[in-house]
Amino acid sequence: MSIKKLLLLALIVAALYYTFGVKGFSPFTKKIRGDVQLIALNGETKILDDYAGENGTLIFVMGTWCPHCVEEVAFLKSLTEFFRIHKISVIICMNGYSTDEINNWVYKQDFPWDWKTIYLQESLYDAFHMKAEGVPHLVARNKKGEITFNKAGTFFTNMLSQIATDMLKSNK
Repeated sequence: MSIKKLLLLALIVAALYYTFGVKGFSPFTKKIRGDVQLIALNGETKILDDYAGENGTLIFVMGTWCPHCVEEVAFLKSLTEFFRIHKISVIICMNGYSTDEINNWVYKQDFPWDWKTIYLQESLYDAFHMKAEGVPHLVARNKKGEITFNKAGTFFTNMLSQIATDMLKSNK
């Protein structure tokens, strides 16, 4: 195949991706199904769509042994009003050595009443397109179910609000 044909093909692919990508279509976008089963701290089993926010969902994976997770909770709590105004739900997916330890950790952190707290299950790593690489881990899901952010590590207030803002923009 000649170089001219390769360049023409690359240009066509780039133009198609740009055209459809701007409108929110991407063949590479991963989605999180809404029927993923979640087990709440009170033992209830629900699906993700039961907890999903009107404009998206932030799913934080945290561990009771993680000092950074305590810091993240403090930053998250400072953005609670932002999340409420923009109708973004927060799900805290907890990992720990026992259910008592998890319940005590959550109680000590004094999570806002509207945050949904669930137990981390192995099946959620695949469902949320996560690698088991550590905590804290954030997965942002827009209202279309698309993943707009998926990364392990610590996040700061300005980055969280930017992630949420980008998620809101992806809904358009």
